[in-house]
Amino acid sequence: MPRLAKRNALVIGGAIGIGRAVALAFGREGANVVVADRGHEAERAAVVAEVASGGSEAFSVECDVTVEQDVASAVETTIARYGRIDILVNNAGIGQPPGDFTALDWADWQRLVDVNLRGVAFGLRHGLPPMLERGYGRIINTASQLAHKPAAGAAVYSAMKAAVVALTTAVAQEVAAKGVLVNCVCPGPTDTATWRASDPEWRQWKQQQLPIRRIARPEEIASSYVFLASEEASFMVGQSISPNGGDVSW
Repeated sequence: MPRLAKRNALVIGGAIGIGRAVALAFGREGANVVVADRGHEAERAAVVAEVASGGSEAFSVECDVTVEQDVASAVETTIARYGRIDILVNNAGIGQPPGDFTALDWADWQRLVDVNLRGVAFGLRHGLPPMLERGYGRIINTASQLAHKPAAGAAVYSAMKAAVVALTTAVAQEVAAKGVLVNCVCPGPTDTATWRASDPEWRQWKQQQLPIRRIARPEEIASSYVFLASEEASFMVGQSISPNGGDVSW
């Protein structure tokens, strides 16, 4: 039997990149999938069609994670459609504009806070109550390897992702005994639009710096989300899984 059969999943930030791979992986494992994202209508439709072609149900919703009501509505719509929400992935995120810390505009700083941290907090705030009421749920937040290995030129992004790790761990301790498990994934360099838009020389250097000597495919990262969403992860509480090609080792 598929590992997520009869489960209902909401993937926020599920239209492209890692989120897309997660939504598709959930569908292959038997889950009904709600793909939420800001814009990306064509990409959302493509994910829904691919999930449906594999035999699972899927639909999409518009969701700007900087707007709390959008996040609340995504959760409510999932429950209205499927009767409950079993799995929530808080994956929406943006990168830091180029430049060192002193050159970063405060508006860019606030944008990183609003999307990468408050967006996750909104997901937790609205996803937890229906899960706690049922005594079951899986929440998976997307952080980054930079939470554990901050990098020059990415100070604010690193700080926000470290905050996601801390938020994940703290909330997980509050709710684990009530049947809701909260964990996060800290991906390393992955073949996404953000990666491909970065400086080519830096990309070449980074790949050579990784012990595995290559970046990840989104599907390789998505497998961590499938594990955390499944019953195989029933003893995982407040953890950071780090598929990063050896860039950060514990």
